[in-house]
Amino acid sequence: MSGSFDARSVNVTDTVDRNLSTIIGVATALVAVNILLMLALSYIPAVVGLSAILFGSIFIGMAVFAVTVGGGSWVASKGIQRGSLPVAGAGVSLTQAGYGLFGALLLGRASASLRLPAIGIAVVITAVITAVVAAVVFKTDYNFASWQNYAFYCFIGGIGAAAAGVFLFTPLVLVASLLFFAGFIVSLTYEIWAVKENRYASDLRNALGIYVAVMGVFVNVLMWVLRILSMLDN
Repeated sequence: MSGSFDARSVNVTDTVDRNLSTIIGVATALVAVNILLMLALSYIPAVVGLSAILFGSIFIGMAVFAVTVGGGSWVASKGIQRGSLPVAGAGVSLTQAGYGLFGALLLGRASASLRLPAIGIAVVITAVITAVVAAVVFKTDYNFASWQNYAFYCFIGGIGAAAAGVFLFTPLVLVASLLFFAGFIVSLTYEIWAVKENRYASDLRNALGIYVAVMGVFVNVLMWVLRILSMLDN
């Protein structure tokens, strides 16, 4: 087997026949592996401790998240564009590590008895959100091309709100959390629309975009589910 795969040039002008089964299958597999990874890592105290250091500060945590998840997805996308399996794999691995460490911290702080139920609930909620977004995108003719920019604005707004929350008004940290959550939903909307419109001439690129966005939605939902279950468990 060669070290590269047959990837067509990734651009916004080519129209190709997408393979929805491949896109859904690859994205689902990546999400499933990432969830299992974060669960497994949550049982390793040293990893949870490392995650606490990396994400213990809002600013350092955002930087680590941007480098691992954002940087990893960028590297993976470049690898797919160039037809290089090693580069794409390295990018995906970096993204998996970022989500895995963050998820391990969330789960590691919770009671062991709550981890699987929290994951199950978060998976269901995330699946419902994804299904609703997909239904809206595929059943309307609305052009979601600009939503990639809107997602970026949400993330920038989240960073600004987080900074203001640390230095000025603590409740703004909650606003930052909601903006990050909204950013991933908006990003998911764009990525699903990109599949519908054959925006990228690569099924793997489409699957990567959906995976990153779905995992972003999932970790945000998981955070809230764990908080609620922890309060109910006390």
